[in-house]
Amino acid sequence: MTIAGKVGAVFLQTEEPPASFIKASTIESFDRTSYTIGNEIQRYLDKNSPVTIYVNDVVITTGFSVQYLGGVVKFSIPQDPEDEVTVSGKSIEVDQVGGFFSWSAELSSDTADVTTFESAGWKDNLPTINGFSASTESYWLDEKLSGRLGQEVIVALYLDASTNKKRYEGYGVISGDSIELSVDDVINESIEFEGSGKLYYRED
Repeated sequence: MTIAGKVGAVFLQTEEPPASFIKASTIESFDRTSYTIGNEIQRYLDKNSPVTIYVNDVVITTGFSVQYLGGVVKFSIPQDPEDEVTVSGKSIEVDQVGGFFSWSAELSSDTADVTTFESAGWKDNLPTINGFSASTESYWLDEKLSGRLGQEVIVALYLDASTNKKRYEGYGVISGDSIELSVDDVINESIEFEGSGKLYYRED
């Protein structure tokens, strides 16, 4: 599946050390399966530090996943309306180091051939790895992005340029960089990203 938009940004972790926080409050989704850390500053979690989830002050260890990019706790089943979900961990500080005026992203899912003699002549496949890649266009300003070829960054692909809220967000590795000088002396830069993990849709 291909999606596209007009505005995007690249973020990097600053040199500030991760900041610890304890039992941060969360905002629940309408179906009570997703809980997002309320403090926006704490929503970029340090991937190298443990995250502790509490339900009504009791530590839980199963039945959920943590989205480090966005500070979201995703439960496999809806929680009780009276439940209070809190999070302890470490957050990182990020800065925008680049942006682009056009982008497209390709979402993909690989399959593995598991055909056997018992398949009765039909080909059987199982889904394996989901991933994404993105292509972007920007005006070249400096080497902040081209100098990070092969490094992991945070990519934000906005669908709503007026509010910069609706977006796809994920970790990506800069896999290619092409710089071109046009006849009007405007330098364009095309950057390719290979996804490192899931691409998440955000509205806040």
